[in-house]
Amino acid sequence: MLKTTKTLINEDKIIRILTDIVEKTYEEIKDEHVLLCLECSDVDLEIATVNHSEFQDAIKENFELDEFGDVIDYEEYQQLMMELFDFFIQLHINSGLFDYFPEGEYKVGEELLISDSDIIAPKGKYYAPFEDAIL
Repeated sequence: MLKTTKTLINEDKIIRILTDIVEKTYEEIKDEHVLLCLECSDVDLEIATVNHSEFQDAIKENFELDEFGDVIDYEEYQQLMMELFDFFIQLHINSGLFDYFPEGEYKVGEELLISDSDIIAPKGKYYAPFEDAIL
């Protein structure tokens, strides 16, 4: 269930599209050792959907459009996209496909290291959010 200030007429469709993007991302990187920073634009809804016409069309279904097919209330659109970004991050974390490492202290080898960002990685690749923490 999405928590957005705007009531969406096609919430299920938007959730399905975003879930598909998360699953596709996992499939593309599941065999790689990659750490994705959640605050550093490594996981970014705008980048993931800029050329995704099905997503763009699904979002536009919820807005009044001008004669060029552009959203008229851009501020409301921006607000929705920020809310969907938060949901997109949570989809990654809760998908079961990625390990989630919140910012904090981690023991890597004999060292105590501090991560100042929330990190995700394909499930089972790392035990901490650092390049040297490979399983």
